[in-house]
Amino acid sequence: MLGQSESSLLLDNRSLSKLSQGITSEITGEGGSIARKTKNSRSAESVPRAIPFHGGLDDARRLFQRLEKQGTPLNIGTYVGSAQVREAVIGDDDRAPTPAELTEMESLVEQAMKDGALGVSSALIYPPNIYAKTDELIALAKVASKYGGLYATHMRSEGASEMQALDEAIRIGREANLPVEVFHLKVSGKARWGNMKRSWQKFKTRAIRLDIAASMYPYPAGGTALASALPPWLPMVRAKAPRSPQRSSRARAH
Repeated sequence: MLGQSESSLLLDNRSLSKLSQGITSEITGEGGSIARKTKNSRSAESVPRAIPFHGGLDDARRLFQRLEKQGTPLNIGTYVGSAQVREAVIGDDDRAPTPAELTEMESLVEQAMKDGALGVSSALIYPPNIYAKTDELIALAKVASKYGGLYATHMRSEGASEMQALDEAIRIGREANLPVEVFHLKVSGKARWGNMKRSWQKFKTRAIRLDIAASMYPYPAGGTALASALPPWLPMVRAKAPRSPQRSSRARAH
């Protein structure tokens, strides 16, 4: 349900690392997706890992056309990332969208769904997706629901607040009337070992009245970007602060 080949396939379409493991199908786009790309698209999470190599991919249709032209050994699909949509419209600002901006964001999701996206995704521990409130995500998920899509999420917490984060994902699915996929379900931190059964019990109960599923790592460790461990305001401030030549020199020296 989740892979990260959106950029690497554009650089080397052999996909040997996946095929050698027997992986032949993949859905990409965890919160950020490689399209849509605009002048505001600059964060690492919303423009995955190969910014210099995917110019011109301003919508999902062009991404699929490029993959078809160059060839790919994988059956590949993508979500439209809510981080990508948010950044395309309002940049990295820590604020709610205006009504006009939200309408524009909804139209971007709608276009992506028409182009073939499988749903809308979120990654809510990374900026700028961390700034998205639940109502914003519900609005975007409702658009995906109209086209038979699903809501897929790297939840807002995988640690102390995991149950509240799971409740948020369930609420989004209910109110937008679409299935939910939880990316790499886990309980982070040794102090919380043994709590997975609480999360899994919520998936199993019929009382939530929702088509919900989860994927998981087939290994015991995890890894992510430093931005997920920093205060939410810090990446935004750093992105806007003027750079000092002296500071840059020191940073390079260290």
